[in-house]
Amino acid sequence: MIAQSLTLTWRSLIPLKNSPGQLFALLLQPLFMIVVFVYLFGGAAGGDREQAVLYMLPGVLAQVALLATATTGINLSTDIGNGVFDRFRSMPIARLAPLTGRILADLVTMLVTLAMSMIIGYAVGFRVQTSPPAALAGLGLVLLFTMALSWASAWLGLIAKSVSSMQVLSMGVLMPLTFGSSAFVPAVDLPGWLTFWMEINPVSHLAAAIRGCMVGGLEASSVWITLAWTAGLLAVFVPLALRAYDRRVR
Repeated sequence: MIAQSLTLTWRSLIPLKNSPGQLFALLLQPLFMIVVFVYLFGGAAGGDREQAVLYMLPGVLAQVALLATATTGINLSTDIGNGVFDRFRSMPIARLAPLTGRILADLVTMLVTLAMSMIIGYAVGFRVQTSPPAALAGLGLVLLFTMALSWASAWLGLIAKSVSSMQVLSMGVLMPLTFGSSAFVPAVDLPGWLTFWMEINPVSHLAAAIRGCMVGGLEASSVWITLAWTAGLLAVFVPLALRAYDRRVR
């Protein structure tokens, strides 16, 4: 099953070389996010660019990775519409392999986006304040959480009636998670209901964990809450995605 998943991962990555627009989007999205949140909204994080970069770059890492999970469901929905999974059904491969291959391919592209984010962050003044192993642990948390969320995206892509409906569904889920978190703005001087949402939002804890790993002041609770959300998402959405896949290719 591992070999089949890796083969399908490669099959999902090959089209990137013929889609320069998609490749440029992977590379330019972090630049856009950093320019917008650091230079335009930087004052909310401490009043100067240096403090804004330290606070907001971990939030940018969380946001670009989470937004990239939408491509899992969109690509699955596209493959179903193109009849790709009808061919998989006739092949002697594990039923988990097409889904795992798709998610692994998207994790590879997420890794490229995260690397680009770190390069751009370094260019605008971000420096890791802890240690390289701690920074890598922060990036590992991002990949773990987004991998789990990709299974939720896969489920949405499999139950969606069309690619456009999948896009609407994914944005309806991701926007409140990313922009309704403390990834970019501390949860102070905000309405009580919004503060409450930020405190329970898993992305707030993910951003805090990344920030602690890279900048310092890590709170173990943020890491454990992020890991608990990761485990919960996997426990719920892996079975749901497999069931939806069986129904679509039956």
